[in-house]
Amino acid sequence: MPDTKSFRDLHDQVLARPGAEERLAALRKETLAEIGLYEMRKRLDWSQSGLATELGISQAAVSQLENAQDLTLSRLRKYLEPLGARLRILAVFEDEGEEYSVPIRVGRKAS
Repeated sequence: MPDTKSFRDLHDQVLARPGAEERLAALRKETLAEIGLYEMRKRLDWSQSGLATELGISQAAVSQLENAQDLTLSRLRKYLEPLGARLRILAVFEDEGEEYSVPIRVGRKAS
């Protein structure tokens, strides 16, 4: 029989290495830097049918939103609200190898 280890044993070995917590935190941050709607919904433990009920649309419509290549801002905002998120848009510029971003406001400034 092959020598196997449980996930918990492997997990504990990885965490016991010097700097493991920092490396894992950096990987987590990188992974969350860009995430699709489907992945975000799943990580927040929402089902398509549960979100559909909250939005007043069908489960199929939620699936279409998650797979769409082109969404309106209003549809994206409505999708995000029940998940507890708000939409923020950034324009990302690159200048001589440096990347920087500027928040973009859509619509008129509130008076």
